[in-house]
Amino acid sequence: MSKKSNATRTAILEAARAEFAEHGLAGARVDRVAERAGVNKERLYRHFGSKDGLFDVVMAQMLQEFAAVVGPPAQTGDPGDYVARLYDYYSDHPEKLRLLLWEGLGGHTPEAGHREHYGQRVAAFAEALGLPPGAEAARLLFTLCGIAGWPLAVPQVAALMLGEESPATPEGRARMRDFLIRFARAHSPTTEPAGQSIDHDGPVNTLTGGGAVDVAEAAEGLRQARSKADAAGEVLAEALRTEHAAGVSANRLARQVSGVMSRPVVLRVLADRPAAG
Repeated sequence: MSKKSNATRTAILEAARAEFAEHGLAGARVDRVAERAGVNKERLYRHFGSKDGLFDVVMAQMLQEFAAVVGPPAQTGDPGDYVARLYDYYSDHPEKLRLLLWEGLGGHTPEAGHREHYGQRVAAFAEALGLPPGAEAARLLFTLCGIAGWPLAVPQVAALMLGEESPATPEGRARMRDFLIRFARAHSPTTEPAGQSIDHDGPVNTLTGGGAVDVAEAAEGLRQARSKADAAGEVLAEALRTEHAAGVSANRLARQVSGVMSRPVVLRVLADRPAAG
């Protein structure tokens, strides 16, 4: 391919990516792509054959860039790190997330090479976590990809649910990123991020399959777990009261502990102040 022909192809692909990201496959217009690229439609068709063919090349190029920037899910063996890299990538390249959404909305059938791309990622992910290759590993990776992109795919829902904590703000984006990392690590098997260890011999692990125990041992393990949970609850309650006294609203505090403590419980904790003296 000559330098001129290669430059033309590159210009068409850049123009097509912007057009497809903005309008989707169905709404995109070949004449607008040609105008953006500074070429006539006939030259565009000579390079790519059709609008669908052009879309396939744009998506294949996007997957290559995605793999180069984000890296494999097995890069560190830490699902939390992978979710963070996905989240950062989609935050910095929103047009690529839109292309994926448009592809699904338009009912477009991806090229066979796309299946191979995702199959390789699932296999690498399963190997990194010590999971058997197959549907279970694929479901887990698919879910992690989903939670990384969803807050950015529906910003209007994020704004309605999170308010000032929405990822639309730098602070909200950072907090969502931190939450996604913790969520991915907590819900993925055999996750031991660098610098953090999992107590495989603790009472909760023993109760959930860490080894054979009798009823007395199981009961004692549960008592210890509840005692630790109660102590942690008191620490959290005191932290909530302290921040509320410093001026943080009850609603904001409830959002911060969502999933750990319900809003009514937060309000009860704030109302139940220790007696002075």
